[in-house]
Amino acid sequence: MVINTDRRTYHVELRATAAAYMASVSWTYPADELIALQLAEAEAARVAPVAGAIDLAALNFRYRIAGDKAAWRPVRAFDDSRQLIIEFGEDIATGDMPPLFVIGGSGEAELVNYRVQGRYMIVDRLFERGELRLGAGKQARVVRIKREMPRRRGRS
Repeated sequence: MVINTDRRTYHVELRATAAAYMASVSWTYPADELIALQLAEAEAARVAPVAGAIDLAALNFRYRIAGDKAAWRPVRAFDDSRQLIIEFGEDIATGDMPPLFVIGGSGEAELVNYRVQGRYMIVDRLFERGELRLGAGKQARVVRIKREMPRRRGRS
C-alpha cells in the first residue's frame, strides 16, 4: 500500500494471517511533539506571574520616572518592600533594554544585578535612586528612577 501525505510518501507492506490481525496502525512525528511542547512552555511562561509571593497590600508605587523620552522608557516602577519591579512597554521585546545602575550615596553609579521576565525588570533589592542608560556620547539616553518618600504631616 502507498500512503501519500503532505510531508512524505509511505510504502507499507501488508500481510494477513489467520492467527493475528492489526485493527489500526498509527505513527507520530517527533518534530511535531517538540514544537507542541515548546508552544506549551512559551504559553506557560507568558501567563506565569512576574514574581512569586507578592503581597499586593505591600506594593509601593511611589517612584518617579524622569529623564529622556527614549523608546525604551519604563511605564512604571514599584516594589513589594523587598524587590523592585520596573515595567516597560510591550515594544521592549523588539528593542534594546538598557542596563540599570544604582546611584550611591556619594553620587557614583554602580551596575546592579537584575533579571528580565517578559517586559519586567526585577531587582532583588531596593534603592533610592537609579538610572537606566543606553548609548554613549551625544547619543546617550538616561532615564532616572527615584523612590519618593512619604510626606510627613506636620502639626497644625
